[in-house]
Amino acid sequence: MLDRTKYSALIRSVSAAMVAVLCAAFAMIDEPLAIAKREFGFSLNPNTQGELYTLFIYTVYQGEVVDSRPMRPGPYILQVSGIEESPANIESIDLFEEYGINGCGPWGENGAVHVGLDCRSINSLWKLRYRDALMPGQGLGWSAEEFTPSPRQQILLQAYRSPIHTHWHGPYFGKDAFRLLRDMQDPEWVRMYRGAD
Repeated sequence: MLDRTKYSALIRSVSAAMVAVLCAAFAMIDEPLAIAKREFGFSLNPNTQGELYTLFIYTVYQGEVVDSRPMRPGPYILQVSGIEESPANIESIDLFEEYGINGCGPWGENGAVHVGLDCRSINSLWKLRYRDALMPGQGLGWSAEEFTPSPRQQILLQAYRSPIHTHWHGPYFGKDAFRLLRDMQDPEWVRMYRGAD
């Protein structure tokens, strides 16, 4: 049987060995531990509220969506613009302004701040997928085919998605989603997209 002194020494050496092994294991990790982030985004799938696209707050881990929370346009625009608190915008900055997306979120006029819940780029997301208006007064879509982007248009859309996500429906999230919303405001980009049939 071990006496108390030898037992304590054995425990200390086993503990020291375990600490050394753990330190060595963590030292081999070259990059910091990845943490899941919340990102604003969207998909080109219709939703149950009648919109022809769906807005989300995605939880993204190492470039892959691991969870999603659908949102209505009003709260989405308020959160993206930093007016309403959001887990995807904890600094409450106007992401529309940061990414150069015009006509969305708040604006100043005559010394007053106005909140716009209308965003032309978001309202035009359906045009990426559909050729004809599905509701009166919407105008024409930009898709080369009736209900789906052409293969060439799908290639253009891939530039706005993570390589992990290969389907044109999406998800589109983070800076690439904002880049797509910004590019949709450029008439030259729209012309190029429409011509990719």
